[in-house]
Amino acid sequence: MSSDATRPAPEPAPSFNPRAILQRRWVAMFIVFAVTLLAAMIIAFLWPPTYVSTGTILIEQQEVPADLVRTTISSYADQRIQVISQRVMTTENLLRIVKNYDLYAQERQRQGREAIIGKMRKDISFRTISADVIDPRQGRPVQATIAFSLGYSSPSPDVAARVANELSSLFLQENLQSRKQLTEQAATFLTEESNKLGVNIAALESKVADFKSKHVENLPEHGDLNIQLLNRADDDRRAVEARIEAMDQQILYLDAQLAQISKSASVYTSTGERVMSPADRLKVLRSEYARESAIKTPDHPDVQKLKREIEGLEAGGSDVPADNDRARQLTDAQGALAVARQRYAPDHPDVRRLERLVATLSAPAPVAPAATKPADSPDNPAYIQISAQREATASERDSLLRQRKELAARIVALEARLASSPGVERDYAALLRDLDNEQLKYREVRQKQMEAQLAQNLEEGRKGERFTLIEPPLAPEEPTSPNRKLLLVMGVMLALALAGGMAALLEVLDSSIRGRQDLANLLTVPPLAVIPWIENAGEKAARSRRRRYALAGSLAALAVAVVAIHFFYRPLDVLWAIVMRRLGA
Repeated sequence: MSSDATRPAPEPAPSFNPRAILQRRWVAMFIVFAVTLLAAMIIAFLWPPTYVSTGTILIEQQEVPADLVRTTISSYADQRIQVISQRVMTTENLLRIVKNYDLYAQERQRQGREAIIGKMRKDISFRTISADVIDPRQGRPVQATIAFSLGYSSPSPDVAARVANELSSLFLQENLQSRKQLTEQAATFLTEESNKLGVNIAALESKVADFKSKHVENLPEHGDLNIQLLNRADDDRRAVEARIEAMDQQILYLDAQLAQISKSASVYTSTGERVMSPADRLKVLRSEYARESAIKTPDHPDVQKLKREIEGLEAGGSDVPADNDRARQLTDAQGALAVARQRYAPDHPDVRRLERLVATLSAPAPVAPAATKPADSPDNPAYIQISAQREATASERDSLLRQRKELAARIVALEARLASSPGVERDYAALLRDLDNEQLKYREVRQKQMEAQLAQNLEEGRKGERFTLIEPPLAPEEPTSPNRKLLLVMGVMLALALAGGMAALLEVLDSSIRGRQDLANLLTVPPLAVIPWIENAGEKAARSRRRRYALAGSLAALAVAVVAIHFFYRPLDVLWAIVMRRLGA
């Protein structure tokens, strides 16, 4: 055999004839298409409608200009909306709405509370509406929330509208309550702070008053006065010391005059001789007694006479310092004895007489036998006048001494006051600084308290920023879901795709030989001749029956679709009217 005879023939390409496939598989394709389309129509028309009722709430700015009355609410609108949304969407509020409007009746029998709340929150729609506005704080355009929409989805339009209105009312009410609460809290807080500061100010004022009363002389405003008082006291002390020195000199001068004047006035006899006073007479007698005692014996009549006269004068109250006179006589006698010893021999009568006199004067003086009487009052006018001057001068000197002592104590006190003034001034300044700070804080808080009160009145009068329901939720006329037209279009497309896929699947699974090409593919050699298919009467009758069945199925599917549209979507007369209106008929 040649190489050409032994080489296998090339495999022919598989045959693909869409028309032939359609002719062979049109029944299966039609059944799949009809079933899929019918299922899509049933889903589209039996799917329960969902109605959404939506309301729009506008965020209006406050009517009174912010320059006149400033609100105490500093948060932005979108932030407050989110806060209000969290407060409204609480489990308690949602459960109350569910019970009031009998929502999710079937689900409540099968599911728990959390699932019902989650489903309701999913059915509530919330959307903010923003716009470009000029920020009054920064002066530049920003994206701000000017409104928001609030809606609720439900199978019933009336229920959707009522629930949406309930939610809108809750939002409006919560906004009013939250704004009033915020302004009341701000006003209450500032009132409490002002009261606390008032108490602190009263306590500091009491401390300042106590400090001033305790250190009234050491206050800083009295510093110059204390210096002036210290200088004046120092000048007064020097003046007093000068006067004391003058008084001392005057007292010395008066004492000298008193020493030269006798207390008693001089008395003279008719013959003109001066009569001695008892004191002078006592002095003379004592001198004579000492002299006579030195010369004569104690029993001598002259000595005894002098002794009796001296005792009589002493008994009569003559107060003469005998010791001083005796010492003076002793000194004179010792001096005379020394001169006599130089001039005479030791046994000279004068020397012996002076020795006896010195011995007598050196012996102890006799003690006065009787108690002394007070000295006689002076009667010399000159002595009395000078003595009165001395007493007045001494009294004035004592007064000056006391004044000098008082001035010295005052100077010490003033110096101590000036020495403690810096510390007192520091403490006093600290108290005043604390008081000024508290008063400044009090004025600031009081100003803010008045502004907070105005803001509270603004919110109570509903003149501030507020939510206004500009579009209340109404019962919707058209459902938002499902989109039946889109479902029908998708059903047709899915039916076509499934019909084509069924045909392809059947062709892949079918191993029948049809035509010359399939035989050539199987035997790898071309056939010699092709005999066409000869259809008999039975086959024709079977094909006719299949066509009738297909037509009947198509009509039944069409009837079911028409009935579903009439009962589940819209009545046929209404649809006919809408179609004619759109066609312009």
